[in-house]
Amino acid sequence: MRLPGLLLSLAVCCCLASHVLGQCIDTYEPGCKLTAEVGYPQRHCIDPTKYWLCPTLNGKAQLFKCQTNTAFSQERNACISWVDWVWKPCVEPPSRPTGWQPCNQN
Repeated sequence: MRLPGLLLSLAVCCCLASHVLGQCIDTYEPGCKLTAEVGYPQRHCIDPTKYWLCPTLNGKAQLFKCQTNTAFSQERNACISWVDWVWKPCVEPPSRPTGWQPCNQN
C-alpha cells in the first residue's frame, strides 16, 4: 500500500523539478574586447583563488590559479595571503565574451 503513494510522490517531485530554473553562475569572465583588458588580471567571482587574464585583444580570456594559501585581490591585482584577503563584491569586467547573457535573462 505504501508503494503507490511513494510512486505518486516521486512523480510529483519529478514534474515540479522540471519547472525549476537552474542556478546562474557568473564567473565574470572578461571579453578581451578592449585594449585596457589585455594583460590586466581580473577576479574570478566564484573561486577567489583564480583570476582571468586576456592574453590578446579579441582573444579568449585565460584562467589562472593563485599559489597555495593565496587568493586574488582585485584592489592589488595580485594573489595575496588569505590572512590579508577580504571579500568584496565583484567588479563588472569592461567587456564580456560574445554571446554572453546575464543571469536574469530567460
